[in-house]
Amino acid sequence: MDFNSSHFNSDQIMTFGLTWAVLPMIGMFLVHIGFGVAVLHDANRLQKEHGSLAFVSAWLWSLAVLLGGVFVALAYWVIHHSALAKR
Repeated sequence: MDFNSSHFNSDQIMTFGLTWAVLPMIGMFLVHIGFGVAVLHDANRLQKEHGSLAFVSAWLWSLAVLLGGVFVALAYWVIHHSALAKR
C-alpha cells in the first residue's frame, strides 16, 4: 500500500473544508432572518395594540435582531413580554 498517493487532492479537501465552514454561517443567517421577521410581526402587533414600543419602532427592532441575532431578540422579549415588562 502506497501511503504517499492520496485519494483526494488538495482542491477537494479545500472544497470540503469550505463547505463545512459555510454551512453554519448559512444556518446562522437563516436564524437571524427568522427571528427578525418574527420580531417585526410581533412588534407591529404590539404597536397596534398599545400604540408604542420601548425605545424604537418595529422596523428598527427587526433590523437590530437581523444584525444582533438571538441576544437582541432576547432583549426584545425581556423588554416587551417578560414579567419585568409587566411591572
